[in-house]
Amino acid sequence: MGTTEHTLNDAIANILRETRAAWDADGVVASENTGAFSGNNQRPDILVCEPHTSPVVIETEVLPATTVEVEAKSRLGQTLRSTGRVVLSAIALRLPKSYRMLAGKPLRASIRAETEFELCLFTGESPTDCERWPRDGWLRCSIEDISRYAQSAAVPPKVIEDAAEQLVLGVQQAAALLNELSTDNPKSTEAIASDLRQQDEDQTRRMAATMLANAFVFHETLAGGSGKLGSVLSVDELRANNQFTKSHVLKQWRRILKVNYWPIFDIACRVLTHIPAGRTQPILEIMAETAERLLQNQMMRSHDLTGAIFQKLITDRKFLAAYYTTPAAAALLAGLTLRPKQTPMGSDWSDEDELQKMRVADFACGTGTLLSAAYQRMSQLIEFAGGEAASLHPHMMADVIVGCDVLPAASHLTASMLAGAHPTVKFDQSHILTVPYGLQPDKSVALGSLDLLNPQRTLGVLNITAKAAEGLGEKEKEMWAALPHDAFHLVLMNPPFTRPTGHEGDKVGVPNPMFAAFSSTKEEQRRMGSAMKKLAEGTSYHGNAGEASAFLALADCKLSKDGTLGLVMPMSLLAGDAWEASRKIVREKFGDLIVCTIAGADDDEMSFSADTGMAECLLTARKGKGRKGRALFVVLFERPDFPMLGWSLAEQIANLHDNGAVRKLEDGPLGGTRISFGNDLVGYALDVPINDTGHWNVARIRDLALAQTAHQIAVHGMAWLPGMPSRNAAQSLPMSTVGQIAAIGPYHMDVNASGAGGTVRGPFKVVSASGSPTYPILWAHEADRERTIVFEAEAEGEVKVGKDSDEVDLISRKVTALQATASHAHFNRDWRFNSQSTGMQFSNRKAIGGRAWLSIKVGDEKREKVLALWGNTSVGSLMYWWHANKQQAGRGSIGKNALEDLPVLDLTSLSDKQLDKAAEVFKNFQSKELQPLHEIANDQVRAALDEAFFTEVFGWPAALFVANGPMDLLRQKMGDEPSIHGGR
Repeated sequence: MGTTEHTLNDAIANILRETRAAWDADGVVASENTGAFSGNNQRPDILVCEPHTSPVVIETEVLPATTVEVEAKSRLGQTLRSTGRVVLSAIALRLPKSYRMLAGKPLRASIRAETEFELCLFTGESPTDCERWPRDGWLRCSIEDISRYAQSAAVPPKVIEDAAEQLVLGVQQAAALLNELSTDNPKSTEAIASDLRQQDEDQTRRMAATMLANAFVFHETLAGGSGKLGSVLSVDELRANNQFTKSHVLKQWRRILKVNYWPIFDIACRVLTHIPAGRTQPILEIMAETAERLLQNQMMRSHDLTGAIFQKLITDRKFLAAYYTTPAAAALLAGLTLRPKQTPMGSDWSDEDELQKMRVADFACGTGTLLSAAYQRMSQLIEFAGGEAASLHPHMMADVIVGCDVLPAASHLTASMLAGAHPTVKFDQSHILTVPYGLQPDKSVALGSLDLLNPQRTLGVLNITAKAAEGLGEKEKEMWAALPHDAFHLVLMNPPFTRPTGHEGDKVGVPNPMFAAFSSTKEEQRRMGSAMKKLAEGTSYHGNAGEASAFLALADCKLSKDGTLGLVMPMSLLAGDAWEASRKIVREKFGDLIVCTIAGADDDEMSFSADTGMAECLLTARKGKGRKGRALFVVLFERPDFPMLGWSLAEQIANLHDNGAVRKLEDGPLGGTRISFGNDLVGYALDVPINDTGHWNVARIRDLALAQTAHQIAVHGMAWLPGMPSRNAAQSLPMSTVGQIAAIGPYHMDVNASGAGGTVRGPFKVVSASGSPTYPILWAHEADRERTIVFEAEAEGEVKVGKDSDEVDLISRKVTALQATASHAHFNRDWRFNSQSTGMQFSNRKAIGGRAWLSIKVGDEKREKVLALWGNTSVGSLMYWWHANKQQAGRGSIGKNALEDLPVLDLTSLSDKQLDKAAEVFKNFQSKELQPLHEIANDQVRAALDEAFFTEVFGWPAALFVANGPMDLLRQKMGDEPSIHGGR
């Protein structure tokens, strides 16, 4: 007789209880619970009902399991008889057939070892109003995976979104009252701003209201608690006693402070104290009602919710770039850096003594989302290994987790979220630091966490202490002693991306945006810039790369010899010229490199942070250990929406990395290795060699067959195109780089810019061309006139007037030097793929290159014609796209330095006959209009150019150019790329 379903459910439930300490209590995980729901006698197979979260039902069935999905969906919307809570999540779990024949110890052992359970999750308010994940197919999983999915399902996305809206509404209402107060009693709001160490403005008042709302949520959670918290009265109890007033609320909060929760209630007390008694009542009512609405949904401790709210409320991003990492992206990064087999120290997750020695840091913690995700992941792994995370909480807060931020409110919010992981567990100290920034009382300047680049505090201009939010108070921390170099086993960060150089300062009207936060003066910015220059000396920091490169250097300094790195970075890290020193650090010091990007078409779809509007990457690596010389590149089709998806992605990516069964860049145009949720394809992975220098090009590429094709052409001179069955069918193509065959013209600022102190850097003033210009310059873009390969310069250089004879002579020499760079061939340095047609061009009259078009001087007019032709074939365009920095949607950028390494046709290898053939092709196509590159699949002119150029000049077979043949397929694939079409 086979094992009954009841027996199987009991066994699974028993083992699930062992995966999470909170589930070990009576009744939290129940199997075959008759009468669990109000109004019926339906019996869920397994019910997970952890306090303060939404209940989750797990329905099981042995394969073929034809009814398990229907049964799981039927549980949605049911109300628990015991708590009145509604089921919003249900898991359908399919069991292997072999389980029908197992019992006792063999059954238990099999469940523990199983990796082929099949799972899907339903979320929604009813069987007819729900979503299935994955949309199609099933997830293969282990018992630990089931536990993790159930834990994630207990925080339903809809509840988080609804709660976020409720909190935003309440905060906005309270902030509006504070705005009125700022008019009537400005000293009150100025005092609040002083305590928050921010300017007295709208954002600060929203932040103050958020702190009050946060305090009321915790107040309601703690009221009526056991031990010293037993005397804390709830809001309803205060109302019943006619004591819901400023003085009595402060009394309750100070009572809580005597026990714990300093990060939450100290700042809230200070804010509330500054509000006049006669103006507090409406604010108290709004905040209490907001907390009550949140508590009805049981989501008061969700770091997802807290982070989302912080993102909606903070607006001081112009200078700090304090963007918020989405919870799903944080889960992905935490999952990639914290693995089940061992801690970042190399010890087992069950070794509590070793766990207490571990150090995890975020030196730009912002809302604390990354640290919260890391702590959640660590807690899960500890409990999967049989430990109890709550018992380690004081050690985690005191010794393990470090967070730093320049915003006091951000530090307090981070501490709040971490403390909220185990709100009834007392801790005496923490390393959540508010680091000094800007001009200090002793007239020194501070750079926030970047001060820590100096390991010995010898730089006299820097302030060296920070405020620490302790469990029972706040005190000064001496930063260098607390945060030494080479001491951290895991560093996770999403640092600011602000740059001190280029046009960024011009856009916002400040000399140095990197140090312009908190209304610092020009002199303060100058001093901070000087201090930064000294601090960063000898590191990989580069001003054009910006602040993020300094934080990468800081992570390198702070990590132990085998520490793990996890960063959210601008995607320009992978291809920007200014980032080469940073890439070198990663190449030489780190192994086991994993890089994740998003192939989104829109600016808002390419980032792992909310609202950055720019492409980002996730980078993880192991310092001093692991595989070097190669990396796993992952391209996701879209950013994961929910933490559960982030965790699942991390597990798949980590398994691909560890198992090594991944397609390689060198494999030819076969595409990458699939990453999917069930049958839902969500991305690809590719194993890629990391060169000693240069760009990491496999980023934001949805169809990795294009990357493999580009690699074969660039490295091996073999046009192994998609659809070709093997390398034997590939066509030979002589390749070189621009720097090897040509001279690149001037950087545009050397044409027209002024130097320091009003000196002459560029000898020209660039004006619109008229008549026959003396010094023609290709300066700016005008897409409609650039549809053809040949067009003339639209601008000219007007020679500047010198102040004296020396300057006149200098200008003359500079004009002569620039004139010598004039060329027929020019390169589009910022190609807007979804509006512009040409990547290279030819001008009948030689012209100087400008801001939009860099001159490329081969020295031979005929070869420059060939270069312009090549640059506008599909293969030449592929090389541009492959080499470009695809930081922005529908656009590729290749600066002057990067152009040196752009793979191009080796013009020096062409015979006279080939040059003559190319000249004929040029004559036939020079005036024909090309479509913008994103229309490449339907561009008949470009298709004809491809066929003429490669058949007539190189003798490629005509069969390659037929409809749906290899070249046509290449164009179709390029047209489908989000980084090319940009959503158009």
